[in-house]
Amino acid sequence: MIQTLKKVMLAWLFIISSIINGTAQNQEVTFRSLLQEMGDRTIIAQWPVPEFRSLQASSYNRASVAPDQPGWFADSDGVSWIRDEINGGKKEFVIMEHDGPGCITRMWTPFFYYNFNNRVGPNVKIYLDGNKTPVINENFISLLTGKGTITPPFATYTARAGVCFLPIPFSKSCKITLDDKAFYNIINYRAFDKSAKVETFSKATYLKASSFLTTTAEKLENPQFPDAVWQKTSEKNIKQNDSLVILLPGGNHAIEQLNILIDTSNGLQNLRSTILKMTFDGKQTVWSPLGDFFCSPDTINPFKTRNLNVTKDGKMSCSWIMPYASDAQVTLINLLGHQVSVSVDLKVVNYNWNERSMYFHANWTCIGPLPGNRFYDMNFIAVRGKGVLAGDALTVLSPGIGWWGEGDEKIYIDEKDINRKFPSHFGTGTEDYYGWAGGVVPTGKDLFSRPFGSNVRIGNQSNPSGYNTCLRNRILDGVPFNNRLIFDMEASPGTDIRNHWNLLSYSMVTFWYGMPGAISNRIPQRNQAKQKLISVPEIERMEQMLRDSIFNFNTEKLEKRVRDSVK
Repeated sequence: MIQTLKKVMLAWLFIISSIINGTAQNQEVTFRSLLQEMGDRTIIAQWPVPEFRSLQASSYNRASVAPDQPGWFADSDGVSWIRDEINGGKKEFVIMEHDGPGCITRMWTPFFYYNFNNRVGPNVKIYLDGNKTPVINENFISLLTGKGTITPPFATYTARAGVCFLPIPFSKSCKITLDDKAFYNIINYRAFDKSAKVETFSKATYLKASSFLTTTAEKLENPQFPDAVWQKTSEKNIKQNDSLVILLPGGNHAIEQLNILIDTSNGLQNLRSTILKMTFDGKQTVWSPLGDFFCSPDTINPFKTRNLNVTKDGKMSCSWIMPYASDAQVTLINLLGHQVSVSVDLKVVNYNWNERSMYFHANWTCIGPLPGNRFYDMNFIAVRGKGVLAGDALTVLSPGIGWWGEGDEKIYIDEKDINRKFPSHFGTGTEDYYGWAGGVVPTGKDLFSRPFGSNVRIGNQSNPSGYNTCLRNRILDGVPFNNRLIFDMEASPGTDIRNHWNLLSYSMVTFWYGMPGAISNRIPQRNQAKQKLISVPEIERMEQMLRDSIFNFNTEKLEKRVRDSVK
């Protein structure tokens, strides 16, 4: 009798769940619903409803057609467009078009146009649903730097560039043009199923949502946290090869905030060789050096974004939502040869775990040093299973000669992209991916922090010599995948580095959410985390060995190791 009742209850739960999911799947996507999603930190931990594909249009060099063809690493990524056409008797250059319902989630462009002294550039026109009159028609640079219709933080200046994150939904189609030949640009957008109900953006919709925009902006810049149902502060002097283990309360819960202080008075190596590990429902999903997780691999780097913050006094805070169904634990491991002192504060909230819930993952990898005279597709991560790419951080150790960030992101989504050997996201440069732009050698003046990301560190104050760190938080521009994800970034140094045979060292952290069973190719790199951080003088000595041909005997072995590391 009891078993029969259980079966009946499960059947009813399945029916109710199906009704709820069906209702959600058919729910209309509106400008306000998208703003609500922007302000709600918990939504990214749920498989999206209605489902969508994350796509990207950019000015990448069209000479890049396949990994096994010439031109795969072609530079000069700023002078390509889809086609030109005549509208209203005038030529326009199409940089993005999509047939079907969708939503623009991110637009980026430099604050200069071809010539570094030209700060005006073309007008952008956004045509929705086949209308001949654009819903937006204004200067592209002004619009994206927050000086036009769309104001900060939804459109903002970063460093020599502007980024716009205001959602622009459409029910039937979208076309974006420039009234002069295209220069560097990236457009990210959602593509919904043809049956999805989407409210088309209008100026009237935007103006009516003024108070809602203000509320969303506040949530982005100062995230709100509900009262914790469980909170614990743990302090420990962790001896070599020992750990601090914190067990979380059982049942449906989520980590709401994670705050950590680490003593670096006995050496900054503590940041690289103290490991943050997290386990949810018996599955290890987080393994990263503490410093790299918080964009501070070699020193404390203050910055503030929506999901990660570091203060000047060294407090490192994470507000990624981390749900679990039954049990979880947070562990700090000391791989150092000496004791390290840490303090951890955890806040946990109730959470309704359901069939759309996903686990938080953070995976670290270290690649290099790589010879700067070759191009490589460095792999951030490869995932099998179902989930959403939610953000990433890149650290590059540069000798400071020339520019290290010419590489384009290449994100392959599901078997379709992998089989056709071409990614859905093909970018225009590393700094472009993280929301800023080149044009000059970067300095400490180019640091910035926005809710959506940060240029956390630029070598020293005068040039990129040393560690450079960039962070991207994906909010509406998260990348869902049903069965596969491959996220590569070109190790593509500038000509000065190539010509001088300089070496570059890379480390990356990928933040993502995965359904139960999703796995990645990233395994804990204990030996790499234990190694002493390479300094600029040390990498310069390695470079000199290479130039003197003492290192050339091992070049073939080195390059094989490089190839193996990025497979």
